[in-house]
Amino acid sequence: MQTTETVAFLLLSLAATAAHAGGWYIGASAGVVATDTGGFDDTTNAGVLLGYDVYTRDIFAVSLEGEATTSVADGDVSINGFDGDWNIDTQAAYVAARLGDRFYIKVRYGVLREDVSVNVAGFSQSDSDTGGSWGAALGWMVTPQWGLQLDGTLVDAGTTYWNAGLKYHFQ
Repeated sequence: MQTTETVAFLLLSLAATAAHAGGWYIGASAGVVATDTGGFDDTTNAGVLLGYDVYTRDIFAVSLEGEATTSVADGDVSINGFDGDWNIDTQAAYVAARLGDRFYIKVRYGVLREDVSVNVAGFSQSDSDTGGSWGAALGWMVTPQWGLQLDGTLVDAGTTYWNAGLKYHFQ
């Protein structure tokens, strides 16, 4: 019995030393926040991403990510015949899983806070909400440090941030 425990301990030790954290990465993105809310057109947002690979093994990684976006061009809105504009800011925290090396696919799930402002006919209304969010991305590491990524992230039911981004892995 002691031999089995010793072998199990050695195998777990080898697995633990083979799996390591991959380090920090940062990114920037730009794209549209598309919504199916009646009367609202898309807005253009830009964002920043900070992530840390907490576990890597061969071509698989698990990361913690924080992301913030803000509207850089307001979307148009029309409510009861009155025209105006709207914008959205988001802050999110995710757990992400990435599969692949040079080309990869990533899925993530977490919590997102959104702050929405609408201005119509001289009246302004702002609201915020926090809820679950998920997304998926396809990426290509051009070099070991620099990569390109196409991403779609659910902001709220019927609202998605579709974007392209650039990221840098510190090594």
